[in-house]
Amino acid sequence: GTDGLQYSYNGEDLTATVIGYTGTATEVVIPAEVTNGSVTYKVTAIGVYAFLGNSTLTRVTIPEGVTDIGAFAFNYCESLTNVTIPEGFTLPQIAARLEEKGVCSKDAFLEMAQTYDFSYYSLIGALPDNPHRCFTLEGYLFPNTYNFYKGMKPQDAIGVLLRGAQAGIGDKYAYPGMSTHELVILASIIEKEASGAADRKLISGVLHNRLEKGWKLQADPTINYVEQAIKPNITGDKDRYSAYYNTYRCAALPAGPICNPGASALDAAANPTRTAYMFFVSDKVTGEIYYAVTGEEHEANLIKAGYKVESAGASEAA
Repeated sequence: GTDGLQYSYNGEDLTATVIGYTGTATEVVIPAEVTNGSVTYKVTAIGVYAFLGNSTLTRVTIPEGVTDIGAFAFNYCESLTNVTIPEGFTLPQIAARLEEKGVCSKDAFLEMAQTYDFSYYSLIGALPDNPHRCFTLEGYLFPNTYNFYKGMKPQDAIGVLLRGAQAGIGDKYAYPGMSTHELVILASIIEKEASGAADRKLISGVLHNRLEKGWKLQADPTINYVEQAIKPNITGDKDRYSAYYNTYRCAALPAGPICNPGASALDAAANPTRTAYMFFVSDKVTGEIYYAVTGEEHEANLIKAGYKVESAGASEAA
């Protein structure tokens, strides 16, 4: 129910924030709108201490679009838990973390992610059909800290993350000639290749250059994804997705995202630093990234980065 919810109201933009709860119910549904007097306000936030220390709640349903949730809003609630999803986590890693936190089992999460119809979320509804994509929702479980309740239905837990994606990705990112989905795929590679914002944009420029020239991306994280995320979590032919994700083999972008990228990687995908660079490699010791225009320059960088070069003219973007 909604009884016992307390709000603060902003008369300028007609929004409301949940600031407290005085009820004793086990389940609370926060409404999308609330009326105070004769004025209707849109609920847009949950205050920093809104449900702090509540001992009865087992479930709080939050309206779609509400992502401003106070850092301590659900602390010390016996049946509720905050879970942080780091940038770059894969769908199976997220499933495992939710299992660790007692939200739902990894297996149930993975099964529901593949079988439940989430197309009413616009980002998911817009996904192109692709039989070679492994995990449909990969890339759209947006990194952030979320509130879940223990023993949650996996489809509800996934819904929390997809609402985060609707707010965090939505239609915020664009690049000429690329769809949002293609940008998410590109951002997922960038997420795995570099951590600094400057390098992410430079790497984005390299990847855009290679795509525009029709070169294979040859990004090592796509191989890692096949081996570490796909193969351990599927049955049957373990190699059936390899040719569609391994960017040393597929012609351009992989069949789907290889992780769930954060805002910095998404911004880099949409706003690359354009240079003439066609190659990059990270130093095995320091992690510094070296860029090159030509294959010969890249060969020198491979030596500088600490990799053994067996033949001239290597052309991988490590």
